[in-house]
Amino acid sequence: MPSHLRLPAFVRPAALSRRRPGLRTIVVAPAVAVIVGMAIVVSNSVADELRRSATESAVHNVEAIVRGYVDPDLQESSLDLDAPHDTAIDAQLERLTLSGEIRRINIWSRDGRIVYSNVAELRGRRFSITPQIANAYAGDGVARYVGGDATVDASGTDSSESVPGLPEHYFELFVPIRGAVDGNPIGVYGVYQDARLIEGRIAATRSGVFVVAIVASSLLVLLIWLVLGGASRVLAGQNRRLQEQAATEGLLLVDLQRSEERFKSLVKNASDGVVVLGEGGLVRYESPAVERILGRRAEDGVGRHATAIVHPEDRSIVNRVLADVAASSGSEMTIEFRAQHADGSWRTLEAIAKNLLDDPAVGGVVVNYRDITERNALEDQLRHQAFHDVLTGLANRSLFRDRLGHALARASRGGRPTAVLYLDLDDFKAVNDRLGHGEGDRLLVAVGERLSSSTRAGDTVARLGGDEFAIIVEETEATEAALSATRILEALARPFVLGEREVAARASIGIAIQSADGGDADELLRRADIAMYAAKARGGDCHVIYEAELYGATVARMQLKADLRGALERGELYVAYQPIVELDSGAITGSEALMRWNHPERGAVPPMEFIPLAEESGLILEIGRWILETACRQTKSWQDETGTALTVSVNMSGRQMADQAFVADVGRILSDSGLDPRSLTLEITESVLVRDVDATVTAFRALKSLGIRLAIDDFGTGYSSLSYLRQFPIDILKVDRSFVAGLDGSKDSLALVRSILNLSSTLRLDTVAEGIETTVQRQALRGLGAQRGQGYLFARPMGPDDLRDLLIHGATEAPAVARKPVPRANAKHSEVKSGRGTGPAPTIEPSPTIADEVH
Repeated sequence: MPSHLRLPAFVRPAALSRRRPGLRTIVVAPAVAVIVGMAIVVSNSVADELRRSATESAVHNVEAIVRGYVDPDLQESSLDLDAPHDTAIDAQLERLTLSGEIRRINIWSRDGRIVYSNVAELRGRRFSITPQIANAYAGDGVARYVGGDATVDASGTDSSESVPGLPEHYFELFVPIRGAVDGNPIGVYGVYQDARLIEGRIAATRSGVFVVAIVASSLLVLLIWLVLGGASRVLAGQNRRLQEQAATEGLLLVDLQRSEERFKSLVKNASDGVVVLGEGGLVRYESPAVERILGRRAEDGVGRHATAIVHPEDRSIVNRVLADVAASSGSEMTIEFRAQHADGSWRTLEAIAKNLLDDPAVGGVVVNYRDITERNALEDQLRHQAFHDVLTGLANRSLFRDRLGHALARASRGGRPTAVLYLDLDDFKAVNDRLGHGEGDRLLVAVGERLSSSTRAGDTVARLGGDEFAIIVEETEATEAALSATRILEALARPFVLGEREVAARASIGIAIQSADGGDADELLRRADIAMYAAKARGGDCHVIYEAELYGATVARMQLKADLRGALERGELYVAYQPIVELDSGAITGSEALMRWNHPERGAVPPMEFIPLAEESGLILEIGRWILETACRQTKSWQDETGTALTVSVNMSGRQMADQAFVADVGRILSDSGLDPRSLTLEITESVLVRDVDATVTAFRALKSLGIRLAIDDFGTGYSSLSYLRQFPIDILKVDRSFVAGLDGSKDSLALVRSILNLSSTLRLDTVAEGIETTVQRQALRGLGAQRGQGYLFARPMGPDDLRDLLIHGATEAPAVARKPVPRANAKHSEVKSGRGTGPAPTIEPSPTIADEVH
């Protein structure tokens, strides 16, 4: 068999791997079995014949012995029933058995009695007459060979009877005793002769015959083996060649069948379709894959023109390509076109047409095609994702920079300038912290939709990452760009509905206008980013147009933000306290804890500069906890030292409200400091209050459960309404300093403050007026019914030691201008105990020196 067609041993058919028996084996094996069987039969036959001969010889010998030695002494009357017993006969029988060859001699009478025997125990005993004895009484001598597996008498009859007390092999002889007168049997001799010696000779003779037969048969088998060996080798060679030829033909047939089946299976299950076109572009063959690709049977297209299902817009180019391929033998071209599916939809196909007209097995133009509809859709999707934000669907930074570059190029060729609006949501991290990132993402999507609806159709709105958005406004001026920013802020001012919640969103917008000094897209975007940070520095919820001066301010702001990160550890932050007094008596009832920063290079940094930075960076959470802990411990110390029921107010930011651990922190700080919860008031600005009403109400209720008081700071400057106020479990309204400042002569301010005080009275809320700087303002507030207030008229924010002196010694010993507060790193906190003081509150009178200073 050729090596390339030979099957490996482990895959050959079982019929080839099993060895067939040779011709010699087929002939010799039965011959050996027959010869061995014949040898056994012959040896057994010879043994049986020897036994019969020995039996006959024994009969003659025994008969001669008894006739010669016993008959002379035996009389006919000796066997009668009443005849006396002749011991001489017994003695003679004993002598005949002395040699051992004859083992037993019995003389039977006709009545079945043993009259004489060499065995004394048998004499006189009566036994049943056996068929052998009966035959002897009839006058016939009977001989029987007993031993081995068979008992054979002289006639060849088998008998299974044997006599006990005798050897395994013996002769049993029954000879009639005839009368002297008439010759009739008068008794029977029963003689038992040992046959073991004869049996040994018979066995030896049988073995010899068997060996001779085996040797003869072996010679015959060897001769047959040698004769058949040559013929077997010839036949085996021919058979092997025939088998190899059959195997080769079988393998070729199997390989051909498998190749045909493989080709059919590949064509049937191939993802690509195959079409063979004949003359005139008619379909001669189409593979079954067309059913999977275009939803119709393969036979339906046979006989039709190839372009019958091609989209009308693509039909001309398909005809041109097929004509070009058919014009040149062996040519090949690739084309992409649309074809109609059986369901009426259009699928995009990619096809390769090859000219095989000269191939006799094909004789046509073969077109291999595949469906690339999904691939094209995926490519379109990937292209979209590469240039669009996945979450909002807006343009991403890459697409934004590309479009901005083109917009700037168009403007530089004579068009109007292009503006970039850079927008960042204010305090967006608080939304994520409070509601989770899922709701935060929903808010970003909603913001993107509002931005798209608030801008012109030709403007590009992009999400640059996180909560930062940017807008390209072409063909515009600074005034128009500012109006666009205002519209956006107004759109964002409307609450966003996230599920069952209403969430407020504010934004800071930086505006950069294309200028004559040039600059690419990155530069314009950088300027807008700087302007955006300037807007945040102004409190957010506003827009700022870029100016060259903003760059230095922004860099300084970023540096200040970096310095703030280590300010707490370095001991640069400290807490100042401004007294809160009763307007009627001037008694100090509490204080407001205010954070201050003593920068090592810049000195005192105004809170309006660094507090927004703390909120942006998230440091407000750590700093807020420290302020609350410091204020509670200090107030508890003052209470213990002065014996007064002094309270303390601490501001909290929106980021703190959103922090899930804030309520637990407040409870822990109250417990650690020992301050009565009723002595603590937490203040939150009105603008933060209405960002997420539901979340704020939930947080306020949790805080109220601790027993503390809640206040709305800067009331009147935000967007709260009476319905909002009724929802919040608040205790105090703090009138903003801007309204108090107008009480010196403005009737409008007077009416507004009166309204706030009336509202608080209606809602049963306490009031605290902020920013009282003149006696006129104090008197006006007292006349309107205000209860408490704070401001420079009474005292500036001061360090804990100054306020302690004020609490202990009263106003006459209090300094007109407070001493510089001690930084946190050097501050000393005394140990405090639980309990509230009950002593009288110290009073403070306004200082003209202080009253005349401007806040």
